[in-house]
Amino acid sequence: MQTKTQEILIVECDLPTLELYLRELSRDYQILACSETQQALPILQAHSVAAVVLEPSTPDGQGWSLLAAIKNLPGSSPIPVVLCSTLDERKRGMEMGAATYLVKPVLPTTLLKALRQVMRRNEPPGVSIYLPDEGKARP
Repeated sequence: MQTKTQEILIVECDLPTLELYLRELSRDYQILACSETQQALPILQAHSVAAVVLEPSTPDGQGWSLLAAIKNLPGSSPIPVVLCSTLDERKRGMEMGAATYLVKPVLPTTLLKALRQVMRRNEPPGVSIYLPDEGKARP
């Protein structure tokens, strides 16, 4: 069983989508959430976030700028960003440094799987995750 020590920031302006992501991801992670892009950087500066889920196509037009700002944050390791968008701008997202790009509607299980994959890729060398085998004994 995974402990809920890793923090994930969700930046999503659509409240039903934000609530869906919150409900599903909070089973496995500590969730920080905001519905406006200008709230995100102070959260990132105050917390040790393991990953960000971001809708880049925001009403204020600042989602892509936030992605660039996240990629330029000073720190020991870059924060992986999972883009979840109504628009298919994968090329732009990947060129700007997103870890992965999902086109909405995104099932919560798909988002959870994507988060686990990008966070696993972002681990420092020598760190391993123990995932118990389902009822199988190890030698």
